[in-house]
Amino acid sequence: MTDKLENKTATFESLQLLPGQPLQLEIDDYTSERDGSLLVGYRPGKSVIVTTPLAHGHPISVKLDTNLNVRLFANKINGACAFRTHVIHVSVAPFPHLHLAMPNQLFLGEVRKAVRAKVSVHATLVYQGERNSAEIIDLSTGGGRLRARVQAIDAGEIITLITKLDLGTVEKVVRLQGVVRSFVLDSEKGTSTIGLQWQKLEENDAIALQAYVLMRLHDNPH
Repeated sequence: MTDKLENKTATFESLQLLPGQPLQLEIDDYTSERDGSLLVGYRPGKSVIVTTPLAHGHPISVKLDTNLNVRLFANKINGACAFRTHVIHVSVAPFPHLHLAMPNQLFLGEVRKAVRAKVSVHATLVYQGERNSAEIIDLSTGGGRLRARVQAIDAGEIITLITKLDLGTVEKVVRLQGVVRSFVLDSEKGTSTIGLQWQKLEENDAIALQAYVLMRLHDNPH
């Protein structure tokens, strides 16, 4: 999964995160699952401001001094980041959000390109001007594998996948361009399994992909 290491010199500010950064919150005594949140902003040396996670469309109840873990993908270091903190302020206006104590310590780890997360994501495959329905069955920051009803694509050909990635509290439509590295046809089922290596991704799409892979590695790594 990720190679984690404690970094005593890196600070939250040094990550240079932007508002809207997807986060995962592990709130003590609330749930064993990770709750989606977004970075609103931060006050250097003071607090990190995040949106309050939702449950069934409503903000969850979080008390002052509640401890939690925060996990995210930091593009600045091209890797995972986690830290321990606690709630120092709860607000409902102008929208539900939390102020978290600025972390004293960050745990950083690189997400290796070879590590893939098992997924099941609908996508549209675009090849030579034609569109076909496809299912992405695993993803990494370097490539992916999908199934589609395509009869033949040669290794080295370029295809594009258009898909929507669930990043917790937001969904992001991305275009993933990849070069075909493998193609296996199942004549009985009439489907093909295609292995891809990503190339020339737009920066925003690459960031969304990295965040999505990080979120899924916890549940289905292989």
